[in-house]
Amino acid sequence: MHGLSWELREESRRTWDGILGHPFVIELYRGTLPRQKFVYYVKQDYNYLVNIQRVFSLIAAKAEPDVAKIALEMAHEDATIEMDSYTRLLGKLDRSLEEVAQEEPSPTNMAYMNFLVATAALNDPLEGLVAVLPCFWTYLEIAKRHEEELSGNQDELYVQWARSYLSSDYEDMVDRLRELVDDLYEGRRRWRFSRLFQTASRYELMFWNASYTMEKWPM
Repeated sequence: MHGLSWELREESRRTWDGILGHPFVIELYRGTLPRQKFVYYVKQDYNYLVNIQRVFSLIAAKAEPDVAKIALEMAHEDATIEMDSYTRLLGKLDRSLEEVAQEEPSPTNMAYMNFLVATAALNDPLEGLVAVLPCFWTYLEIAKRHEEELSGNQDELYVQWARSYLSSDYEDMVDRLRELVDDLYEGRRRWRFSRLFQTASRYELMFWNASYTMEKWPM
């Protein structure tokens, strides 16, 4: 597909290269990532996923019925399939859902979540969809880029986590989201979509940085 979504991805190539080659990603797929960094990431990502449900709901509230249906389906998938997966993952990490829900979002995570909510609440559905696209799409590209590393990964927990993004269901979801963005685009406010996509991509890179350094509030 070479519509708006692909053009936006090409414009953000430098940022995406940083994401795909980030030390957190590489070490996770090789099985050498320190467990405490992964636990930090999981706690922050849980809070992010809860927020994404709100974002898709806000997009659906403004959209035409056909678009709203897809947005609500994605919110439902996130609230059920993704959350069920996270609950099982937390059990393997000896963490409870209640503990993770009480975790304070990091500065980067809070800024990223606020950006997505504000974009979905204050702008039209397409702008909200463009803002959430880098998250889903980069995880797919990360999985494809580093798939071969999993063969030598001795950490079964990391392997199971990574393989979930190599499933046909996940790739279909990303394709569906990209197609929706491409179909809704009518050549308007091109610069606005570019800025939103680039900002979201930068936040994705910052999220990996925050997880790798286990970012904390200064006070």
